[in-house]
Amino acid sequence: MKKLRYAVIGYGFIGRRHVDTLKSFEDSDCVAVCDRNPKRLAEVKEKYPDMEVYEHADALFAGADIDGVIIAANNNQHKELVIKAARAHKHILVEKPAAMSVAELDEMTEEVRKAGVTFTVHQQRRFDRDFRTVKECYDRKLLGDIYTIQSSLYGYNGNMHDWHVYASEGGGMLYDWGVHLIDQILYMVDSRLVSVFADVRNVINQEVDDYFKILSTCAVES
Repeated sequence: MKKLRYAVIGYGFIGRRHVDTLKSFEDSDCVAVCDRNPKRLAEVKEKYPDMEVYEHADALFAGADIDGVIIAANNNQHKELVIKAARAHKHILVEKPAAMSVAELDEMTEEVRKAGVTFTVHQQRRFDRDFRTVKECYDRKLLGDIYTIQSSLYGYNGNMHDWHVYASEGGGMLYDWGVHLIDQILYMVDSRLVSVFADVRNVINQEVDDYFKILSTCAVES
């Protein structure tokens, strides 16, 4: 059986996880990594000597023999990289959040549609054991009718890391963990969303939010 060949763009914290995970599968492999930081590419070659490395996405799409790409670059780079991958006719998995705005996502999905490639967003928190347990209880109505659900996450004093402290890069707690919590709720509760209230603040970070509270109301289907 032919292995599916992937490239990973962005060799940061999550990019490293993607590479190692792909290397552990029998039916797929990571054969190339793209990152603008030469030190990170040197780290790739030290760990995986046979790995192809590229400093620019254009060179990756022009030279690498791949079936698909995992985009783990900074949030503000997702749109450009997805469009380039689509035009190179590569299947795409992009880290969350997929885009910085609905308009960006619409443009990306149109390019993907025209190219006829698969495009999906990495939402691995749907498979967390605690969430899967709660979802099973909800789906089986083990607690009867549920009218309110609270989902919370407490970080270390609101501290962000790396590029997440910069608004221009798409940083902030809402784009980091908030996307996961929102996705879990919408994935679990299969009802029409009718209203959303959001209180988003920056307490200790200068540019980006480190606190958010979101109240969402869904319609009760009769």
